[in-house]
Amino acid sequence: MERRLYALILIIAIVGVGINYYVQHYQGGEIYEAANRAFNLVKNGFNVTVTIESVDGKIFEGELFSISGSTIYVVKNGKRFTVGGPSARLEDVKAKKIEIHVKGKVYVYELPPIEGKFHEAIAPYKVPAYSERFSGLIYVKGDFDALEFGKLKYDVDYLTYGSIDVKQPLGEGVIISANFVPISMLEEHLGDKEIYMYGTLYVNSDERNLGLRLLEVRTQ
Repeated sequence: MERRLYALILIIAIVGVGINYYVQHYQGGEIYEAANRAFNLVKNGFNVTVTIESVDGKIFEGELFSISGSTIYVVKNGKRFTVGGPSARLEDVKAKKIEIHVKGKVYVYELPPIEGKFHEAIAPYKVPAYSERFSGLIYVKGDFDALEFGKLKYDVDYLTYGSIDVKQPLGEGVIISANFVPISMLEEHLGDKEIYMYGTLYVNSDERNLGLRLLEVRTQ
């Protein structure tokens, strides 16, 4: 009888450990499920901010822009930090809870060819929005050396979901291929450069506020 009782206790203990592990795993999975949903919104052109509560009760806020494996990448004040689950070891923040904040719709416009100094050429297309991103080709006239492009590429690759590459170097300029690059970042690096560009604008806003040809409207 005693052996049966000990065996029953042992089985209950093993099941209890299993249940605790499963709940803990589920909690971590819940965080990544939320982050994956947010990342899908980012890929569709939404500006997604997150509020993160760490396991020690601290609150972090920033813009989510990528996920790689079990690591979530968030930007705050121009700096990147990494977020993991409650038992994370390598990430900067161990998250207990993640809240997703997203607004509006994404209006996808066809941007016709524009030219001139970048900040002047793009000015008519900067509107009140949560974010504006550009995909397409940019011909940068004149001097735009490897160092300048390197700084632009670092910011795009390291701090945003977008990407940017040199498509073709020319004698008096360079052709750049951009994908989902924030207009604000392009303006920071190309502001006074003479450009010729065309492609697609992704405007995350509460309403349609550009008279360009509308290709698509994306909802949450």
